[in-house]
Amino acid sequence: MSIHPFVLLITAAVLLWQNRLLASSDNEQELNERGQGDCAALLASSLIFMIAAALAVVGNALPELASDKDFDQFSGLFEQLALFAALPLMVINGFTRVLGFDWDRTIWGRILLAICAVFALTRTSELLDYWLMLILVLGAITFVLPIARYRSFAFIAPLAFWLMLVVGYSGLELRSTGTSDQQHWSWLGLTLIPYLICSNRWLSFSRPS
Repeated sequence: MSIHPFVLLITAAVLLWQNRLLASSDNEQELNERGQGDCAALLASSLIFMIAAALAVVGNALPELASDKDFDQFSGLFEQLALFAALPLMVINGFTRVLGFDWDRTIWGRILLAICAVFALTRTSELLDYWLMLILVLGAITFVLPIARYRSFAFIAPLAFWLMLVVGYSGLELRSTGTSDQQHWSWLGLTLIPYLICSNRWLSFSRPS
């Protein structure tokens, strides 16, 4: 069994835990406090990541199920959603936070719908690859801005790590789902690490560290 999907499964679980919503709270003001919209966006991303990784793990563990056409299409769809919808949502969320915006859940829901629309329109064309490359560049800008604005050099390490992932992207076959080479799962899982580090718990995009 390949260990690559487990990398994404673990990092997505940590992202989910970091951005768990206060849904059990009786305090309405606490539910609407600053940053809850961002948490909702990252929660949605982490759920898509986890479902995609879990389906990959199940497919590896049960080859008979993986050979089923319906399961293959279902898991392939979530694999592409993780790459071309959940990852862009996470990156765009980080970019808006570094610019100082604090959008509510409704706005992030609309942004996710827009991202899914872009995915649906471009999934059968080469434009999908350019879309992901644009997102990777936006991620690099996200980590550059705190250094430029706040002189927060703690972001240099996440930036360097992200740039290595951008370089590694060229060697991956992200459009080929269901292949024996599953290194793209590890690559996708590693893209979450800078955002785990740059959560409000450790480094904040929204204010100087």
